[in-house]
Amino acid sequence: MKLKKLRLIPEVAQLYSHLESDFEKEIYTAALRNYCSMGNPIRFNNFAFVMRELLTKVVDRLAPTEDVKRAKWYSKESEDYEVTRKQQLKFCAQGYFVDSVLPDWVEKEVDEFIKEYLKLYRKLNQFTHISEKYKGLSPKKAFSFLKDLVITFSAILSTLSDVKSDITKEIESEIHDIVFNKLMFESHEALIELSSQTIVEGINIEGYWLSRVEPDCIIFEGEGYVECELNYGSKHDGVSMSHDVPFSFSLISNIEKVAELNFYEQGMYLDNSIFYE
Repeated sequence: MKLKKLRLIPEVAQLYSHLESDFEKEIYTAALRNYCSMGNPIRFNNFAFVMRELLTKVVDRLAPTEDVKRAKWYSKESEDYEVTRKQQLKFCAQGYFVDSVLPDWVEKEVDEFIKEYLKLYRKLNQFTHISEKYKGLSPKKAFSFLKDLVITFSAILSTLSDVKSDITKEIESEIHDIVFNKLMFESHEALIELSSQTIVEGINIEGYWLSRVEPDCIIFEGEGYVECELNYGSKHDGVSMSHDVPFSFSLISNIEKVAELNFYEQGMYLDNSIFYE
């Protein structure tokens, strides 16, 4: 089969979408080119060898050794390696998040992810170490193996992406009420300068998101607007005005105590510029 035709097969093409750098895509193309060397009896072995190296490169990108060592959950488990492959795979899925702040399903998903990765790695190893049993596969069997390998590779990376996304959603959902209450109090304090009597009628959070995860902390950012009533003058000769004041905010929490939020840097910034134009 020609390389151009092989790359058009949906299962083969899909894996490209999970690779980030040009280098990773070049390695994958080189692996496919090995597969297409029809006159070479060890073409599939060469393909498997390059795919195994690609799998390793992707994990090294997602979980650099030094980053894994900075995680609170890290501890040295092997005399031979600073970081084990399983620890790298755990970092791929949950990053710096410690187990105690994550829902129970995460551990099961991570274990399943690690199991599938190691299963694929062992399968590639079988063909990398050339023997009579794993040499000279028939075209039909070789193609079946190729599709199985690239589908599994894509599925592993897709599952990994889903787990990371679901963890982020879980963390964001957990702090929703805390964010609301904290902003409600802070907005009243920040709006006092606009009138002698400011009444906060409502807080509308248009969106907030997990902005950054560090070894020791988590940073959230968001935006919205405050519905408020500004009162001027005396009780008998006063004026009331209703306004929506836009705001942005940054919050920070300890990586081990996600629900204990504090304002970060500028904290809650209310855009009062309209009142001074």
